[in-house]
Amino acid sequence: MTAPSSFPALESVRTITCIGAGTIGGGWAAYFLARGYTVKVWDPDPTAGERLTRLIDAAWPALAELDMVPGADRTAWTIDTDLAEALAGTDFVQESAPENLDLKRRLFADIDVLTPASVIIGSSTSGYSMTEMATEVTRPERFVVGHPFNPPYLIPLVEVVGGEATDPAAVAWAADFYARIGKSVIRMDREVPGFIANRLQEAQWREALHMVEAGEATVEQIDRSITDGPGLRWPFQGPMLTFHLAGGEGGMAHMLDHFGPSLKSPWTRLDAPELTPALRDAVVAGCEDESAGRSIADLVSARDAGIVALRRLTADLASGGGAAGATPAATQPTAAATDDGTGPGAADQDASGTGRQLSEYRTAVREEWIDYNGHLSEAFYVLVFGFATDAIMDELGLDAAYREATGCSLYTVESHVRYLDEVSLGSTLIVRPQLVAAGAKRLHLAYEMVVDGRVVATEENLALHVDQTADAATEFPAEIAATIAEVARSTPEWSGRRVG
Repeated sequence: MTAPSSFPALESVRTITCIGAGTIGGGWAAYFLARGYTVKVWDPDPTAGERLTRLIDAAWPALAELDMVPGADRTAWTIDTDLAEALAGTDFVQESAPENLDLKRRLFADIDVLTPASVIIGSSTSGYSMTEMATEVTRPERFVVGHPFNPPYLIPLVEVVGGEATDPAAVAWAADFYARIGKSVIRMDREVPGFIANRLQEAQWREALHMVEAGEATVEQIDRSITDGPGLRWPFQGPMLTFHLAGGEGGMAHMLDHFGPSLKSPWTRLDAPELTPALRDAVVAGCEDESAGRSIADLVSARDAGIVALRRLTADLASGGGAAGATPAATQPTAAATDDGTGPGAADQDASGTGRQLSEYRTAVREEWIDYNGHLSEAFYVLVFGFATDAIMDELGLDAAYREATGCSLYTVESHVRYLDEVSLGSTLIVRPQLVAAGAKRLHLAYEMVVDGRVVATEENLALHVDQTADAATEFPAEIAATIAEVARSTPEWSGRRVG
């Protein structure tokens, strides 16, 4: 969609102002930086800059893992306690002030006066409608809700909706802008308190509080019931498709017809319980017990690593048609969404089409690889897969000469092995490689290990191209990217089993 003349062209946006440097505002700032923008931050707290520095430092490794920072300058931000200075020269505003309606109304009125009419203002509010927030502005047509999910630098969802006085063209512009920078955008049809995701999350949260208050479950049990239960399904199909599948071959129709009466069962209590001091203390204590001494920083690091791994997996599944309703752009933003419209190059594509194929690796099983049971030891399955990776590196041009000349190499960051059959001394191992997916700085490889026509093991391997001097992931040079793209165009079907 082309932006109307009253609003700037999307590609002209260079400077973004973030209102508030807390968890959400700071997370937005990190994300905008990673997308290549200059970021100005306003926060009345004179110590906010220190907190923002820590937040960006914590977020940057995860952003780098998702190939979102090539060429980005993590220091391209300033922070001010003066609102006019923070808004001077801005092209877009993302407001993330505390959830206080009077505060937001005053802020919006000030922002309205201090910015040109062409600048769109997006709000990160988690529950207020734009209609009730924009009561004191003179140009409400450019105020839009752009509700993210925490952490906004990793979770792709943004819910976009205008108020009663918002220009539909402003809503369209905001939706297009968020999509351009790699977000998964839901453009809502109308204002709903709490939007979509928060309403669903809040219903579950209220029931969880009831269960703690009634002594029916502990905090740890509630969390594990989701992480080890329905939460494992939701990244691939949401709650509606999950119940559709629960209906078997009859789908959702059978589910509703068969289980519909249970909707009247007393399974949930949607009204929130009274937040008594006892309930408050029980929930706090439960979180401390579940944290088991881990700091907030430790928990954030573990969360971010998990989200990165899951987004990679869902992106890879989506690129092969395995994840219903998902798209790579919605699960893993790449450099294709940078503000100049350019992508990471020929390597960032699905493995399909025609080109060159990776060669098989062969080796005989050696005596020192045999364990006390008379078969190939599990460690040497991994060793042979490693030899196969070395051969692929040589084939792609990432050989010893390249490593010595550039100081760059391929680093394995995650691998999954399945041991399917025993292997005896003297057997010839054939490792058949496949390029599953590639990015500007990463390779996702899969292997079958075959003996006498039978698959004895499989491995999936995720590797990053690392500059050893800078100790950071870096893009493949153009000639290597071109070779990877050629391989991607000729990847045959793989009969192995995806690990996951």
